[in-house]
Amino acid sequence: MADRVRATEQERLERLRGLLSGQRTQDRAARALTLGQGGSGNMLLGALLHGADRLRQGQTPTDLEQILLTAVGAQLSGAETRQWGGVYRELVDAQGRVALLPERITSRPVTQGYSMADLRQDLPRLQADALACPTVQIVSPAVAASGQPEDPAFIEAMAETGFAVTAFADVTEPLTATGAADAGIGQSGEALAGGESEDGSRAATTFRMKLEMESFYVNRAVGDQGGGRDEIYWTAATSRGNAGAGTIFESEEFGAVKKGDRRHFTAGEGVFFDGTSDGYIGTTICCWEADQSNDEWWNALRKALNEAVDRIDEALTIGDYLTGFSVPLWVTISWEIGKLFVSIIDYFRNYDDLSSCRTIGMSRQDLAVLSHRGHTNWHFNGDGYHELRVKYTGEKVPFPAGTLEYVTYTGDTASAPVPLPFKSMNFPALASFKGKLHALFLDASTQGVMWTVLDGQTWSTPVRVHRWRSYFTPAMAVYRGKLYCVLVAADNESGMVWSVNEDGTSWAQTTKSRNTYLNKAPALAAWRDQLWMVHVGEDGMLWENYYDGTDPEWSRSSQHHPWRTDSPVGFTAQGSTLWQATRGKGDDRQDRVDVTYAEFSGGWKDFSSPPGWRVSCGPTLATHNNRLWIFLRNTNGTLVSSTHSGGAWSTTQPVGTGTEIKPMDEVAAATHSNKLYVMYRR
Repeated sequence: MADRVRATEQERLERLRGLLSGQRTQDRAARALTLGQGGSGNMLLGALLHGADRLRQGQTPTDLEQILLTAVGAQLSGAETRQWGGVYRELVDAQGRVALLPERITSRPVTQGYSMADLRQDLPRLQADALACPTVQIVSPAVAASGQPEDPAFIEAMAETGFAVTAFADVTEPLTATGAADAGIGQSGEALAGGESEDGSRAATTFRMKLEMESFYVNRAVGDQGGGRDEIYWTAATSRGNAGAGTIFESEEFGAVKKGDRRHFTAGEGVFFDGTSDGYIGTTICCWEADQSNDEWWNALRKALNEAVDRIDEALTIGDYLTGFSVPLWVTISWEIGKLFVSIIDYFRNYDDLSSCRTIGMSRQDLAVLSHRGHTNWHFNGDGYHELRVKYTGEKVPFPAGTLEYVTYTGDTASAPVPLPFKSMNFPALASFKGKLHALFLDASTQGVMWTVLDGQTWSTPVRVHRWRSYFTPAMAVYRGKLYCVLVAADNESGMVWSVNEDGTSWAQTTKSRNTYLNKAPALAAWRDQLWMVHVGEDGMLWENYYDGTDPEWSRSSQHHPWRTDSPVGFTAQGSTLWQATRGKGDDRQDRVDVTYAEFSGGWKDFSSPPGWRVSCGPTLATHNNRLWIFLRNTNGTLVSSTHSGGAWSTTQPVGTGTEIKPMDEVAAATHSNKLYVMYRR
C-alpha cells in the first residue's frame, strides 16, 4: 500500500481554481457539477463560495451562507475556507462569471449575500433541474415492497459521477414538518400508533430502528480498470429528522476483493444506524477503495452536510411556503449538498479512493416496508460497481395511515367532504354491486385487505377479507353479474391473485394468476364482454391482459404502449371505448397526463390532454352523467377534476365544496345510485 501524499494548500487552491474555471472537465467532480445542470444547479456551492468571500472581506454571512460555512467548517479551517472565497472572487472578477455556478449568485457584489429567502425564490427551478438529473430519483415504496431491482438506467448514469441521490418515498405522501406521517393504524376506533392526547392533538411518534450492512457483491472491481485487487471499506453518515443528532459509521476493511466476490460484514460490525427516528431517515453511504489509506474526517464532513440538509429543509418549510416535509425538496437540497461533498473530496485528494457515494432518504412508508421485508439491496456504481445488501433488525414500523374520506357528485354538483372512521395505508378501491357501494382498503398495521359496504346511508364495520395481505391497493370491477377483485400478494411469491364475490356477501378464496411480478396497484374494467386489466411492470412499462369468464386463467400479458410510469393507471370503460390515463415518467413526459383509448377495432390510440396538466400521482378515470371524468392531484397537492364528452376537456375544477382537498395519493371513483363517489385518504 502506497503512502498517501497530501497536497499542499497552494496545490489544493490550484485544484479548486482549475475546477471552477472549467480546466478539469474530465475529472469526476466536474462531471458531477455539470451533469443535469439547467442554469440553476450548484446553487449551494455558489452560496458557500460567495459566503466565504463575504466572510473574507468582513461581511456578515446570511442565514444560508452561515449554515454552509458551519458545515464545511467542521473539518476545514476558517483560513482555508476564506481562501476558497478568494479564488472564487478572483475568477468572478477576471471572467465576469463562473460557468459552473449560477449567475444569480456570481453577479452579486460582496455586499449582497445569498439568503434562505433567495433560495426559496429559486427553489422551483432548482428542483426541476434536480429531478431531471439522471442520478436523482424518487422511488415509490411500492418498489421496495415488490422486491424489484433498481432501475438499470439509474445505475448506469451513476457511473458517470459515482454520486447519486435516491428518495424511497411517494412524493404524494404528506409528512408533517417533523418528518412523520399521520401515525394512525387502527380501524373503526382502534388505538392510534402515535398516541393521542386528551385534547385530541397528535403526539410525535418515534421508532427504534436498526439498519445493518450485511454483505456486498462485486459486479466490477475498482482494480478491474488497471489490474489488481481492491481493499474496500464502507462509511455512512445518517441523519434522522428532528429525532436528534445523526450518526457516523466506518466499516472494517475487506482485502483482496475481486469481481464476483460476495463479502460479508462481521456479525454486529455492520450496524450503521441504531436509534430512534420520527419517520424519515437520510443516510449517505460511501464505498471506498483503500489503496491510499483513508481519512476518517470524510465521514464527519458528510454528517455535518447531512445536518445542513435538515436545517435548510426545516427553514424552508416554515410559514406558508410548504405545508410540511417535502420529499422533492429534500432530494433537491441533498443533490446540491452531495455535489458540494464531491467537490471538497476532489479538492483534497490526490487519488481516486472514493468509488461511489449515494444519499438515500427513506420515508415512514419505506421504513415500514423495509422493517417487514427485512432487507434491501442498493447499488453503488462508480470506479467499481458494488451491490450492498442492507438488513433491518429494529422494531417493526407501522405503516402510515390516512383517514378515508369521500365526496359525491349529483349531476355536476359536488358535496362537501364526508370523513369516515376508517384509516388506510393506501388509496381505496370502489365498485357498485348489487345495489351497494363496496370499498376495499389496506390496514396499516397488518397490510390486511379490509372490506366495507355502503348500504343506503350507512357504511358497514370493516372486516378483513380472509388472510389477504398486500402493499398495493386492490382493483375491483363488475363483470357478468359478479364482483371481481385483483390484488398483488404481499408475500412476493404469489404475485397477482384474484377472487370473485358472486352475491355481494362474501369473497371466494383467491386464485393464483400467471402474472407473478407486479409493482403497482392493478386496474380493472369490463369491456367487450371481457374483464380487462392493466398493470405496471418492473420496467415501468404498461401491460394488459383479459379474462373471458370461461377460461380458468387470464390471457398472457402483452405490452401495449411505449410510455412508462411510476404510478397506478386510470382505467375505465365508457360504452364501446376503453380509456386509460397515466402519469408520465422521464424526458418531456415527466408528471404530465397521457390519455389513450381503444375501441372495438384497432389498438390503443393517443388522445389529447391539455399540455398544462401536471400531476403528483396517478390520474383516476370514471364515467358519470354521460361523460368521461378525470381526477388529478396536481403538483401543489390539490385534487381537481375535468370532464370530456366529445369536445375538449373542460377547465379543471377543485373537487368538493368548501376547503381544498389534498389527498395523500391516488383517489378511487365509481358511479353508484346515480351519484359519482370519489374516495381518498387525507
